[in-house]
Amino acid sequence: MKLVVATFRPVLLDTVVFALHAIEGFPGGTVAEVQRIGPAPTASPDEGEGDPPAGYPPAVRLEIPCPDDLVGRVVDTIAGKAKIGQPDDAPILVLPVTSAT
Repeated sequence: MKLVVATFRPVLLDTVVFALHAIEGFPGGTVAEVQRIGPAPTASPDEGEGDPPAGYPPAVRLEIPCPDDLVGRVVDTIAGKAKIGQPDDAPILVLPVTSAT
């Protein structure tokens, strides 16, 4: 079993969830509203260079405990429907699950 974790724009949540429900055997999961932070700027605003962050963009985090045989389809579905692949997108994580009760 794996835990699939994806963070993406909230406006795409319904599209992603609808597509996931079309996968036979989809186990369900959880969704949380989060805020994203990017990589650190090269210079701090205190040094007179760079700009302070303009807030933290809203995002949703989807966590799906997934049987190994569904991981590929779940990841592909999320990546396609959430349009993940742009330079500032968070990666989809696939983490091992050692136990679940």
